[in-house]
Amino acid sequence: MRKILPFILCISLICIGKLEAQTLPSTYSQTTIVSGLSYPVDFDWAPDGRYFVTQKGGYTGTPVNAKIQVYSPAGTFLATFANVTDSVTVGGERGLLGIAIDPNFTTNHFVYAFYVYKYGTANQIRVVRWFESSNVGTNPTTILSLNLNTLGFTPQPYHYAGMIRFRPSQPDKLYICVGEMYHNQQDTTAGANFGQMLNKPYGKILRINTDGTIPTDNPFYDDGNPATGKDDRIWSYGHRNMFGMCVNPVTDSLYLAENGLTTWDEFNVIHKGGNYGWNHCEGLYENSSTTQLCTEPGMVAPIATWGAPLPALTGCLYYSGTAMPEFNNHILVADNDYGRLYDLTMGNAPNYDIVTSKVTFADVVAGAEGLTTIRQGADGCIYAMKGGYTTTGTIFRICHASLAGIAGNEKSPNRLGQNYPNPTTGATQIDYSVSDASDVSIELFDVTGRKVKSILNTAVEPGDHTVEMAGLDKFAQGSYFYKIQVKQNNKVVYNATKRMMIVK
Repeated sequence: MRKILPFILCISLICIGKLEAQTLPSTYSQTTIVSGLSYPVDFDWAPDGRYFVTQKGGYTGTPVNAKIQVYSPAGTFLATFANVTDSVTVGGERGLLGIAIDPNFTTNHFVYAFYVYKYGTANQIRVVRWFESSNVGTNPTTILSLNLNTLGFTPQPYHYAGMIRFRPSQPDKLYICVGEMYHNQQDTTAGANFGQMLNKPYGKILRINTDGTIPTDNPFYDDGNPATGKDDRIWSYGHRNMFGMCVNPVTDSLYLAENGLTTWDEFNVIHKGGNYGWNHCEGLYENSSTTQLCTEPGMVAPIATWGAPLPALTGCLYYSGTAMPEFNNHILVADNDYGRLYDLTMGNAPNYDIVTSKVTFADVVAGAEGLTTIRQGADGCIYAMKGGYTTTGTIFRICHASLAGIAGNEKSPNRLGQNYPNPTTGATQIDYSVSDASDVSIELFDVTGRKVKSILNTAVEPGDHTVEMAGLDKFAQGSYFYKIQVKQNNKVVYNATKRMMIVK
């Protein structure tokens, strides 16, 4: 049965009103693109618009259809990319979970996935990298393996997390959410729960290179051996169970949606080496409390919280498109218990690390089923997955009703791609698309907003295009931003900005 979230008191970060369920406003349309999914969890796009989708493999018993499947931009099934049904463990929150397409997929064809591998009595957590060839995954390489048989107890089938994501500034670094194994939830004595233990990878965001090696600039890197001293792979800690991770594509800020125990779900800005409090803290309060503020030294407080009954937060996206400008510098967050999308208005530009308001945008899934992943499409519309514990999963598109006639990503949208390679040492390429005959300009700016180079200023035909840049070794090392402006019939129809890193 659907529940209505109660009034929540104004707290130090934001004042949250009554979050009542509401259907999609009439000015928006909701169109199913991919259907027929069984226990889907996550999806990502290749640069050409193909969908890569993970299916968990079931909820109990023998795994079934634990696959990565590929669909065309219009939603037509193309191929099974990888089938791990015979090697995955399902039950509860275990199974084939997160997926990420390499930012340099055009040149390396790498696809990554997180799953619980059948191994011993307690299994392994694995992240595997495949090489894509004609929609099929080849040459699987395990780049992360966590042996749960060494825990000293048999973990319950919960709190595996499983989301994996890239940041625009670090195309060779993979961020991995690992839950805290649902162990000793309310015992806050030292060593009882994994969240605060820096020698354990559980209850953490891990950061590794895409070949499985460990970056030496990780905050707790000591000897390069996760089994001795601190776990060198840890990026942040004090987490419980995380199902949503997203990035601001302009500022590169990383955000995380996290499920609480009984009293608070929370949304965080992730900082290098940050301690997010679990299991001493839940939301802004002590574990399981609604009145006793958390006083854990050095804890990074959440920027938004949801009270009981908890919605089970899942996917998030930082909106940066032009098709729905009302969401610019907003974050949308999904939940799995109600099928709702929440709209968070971000403040404190350019950091955007404060939530100034939070409302329910819409209840977009009927019945008792919920949402897992949400992403912004190349067309600037919102793509959401009805997934998790359902055998009738879908990916659907939410956009202005005036754009309802455009089916998914089938027509080349106005789009600006991420440059590759990125970071670059001297030369790079930028892919972009236009929907109709256009006048296109692309310019490069430094972090102060000063234009340092005109990359392109020309008329182009509809379709996909690439522009090459050279001589970037003449610029100082650091962050830059390139901006595209598309004019059609002397009217600006599209603007977008991406971040570029120049290294020496």
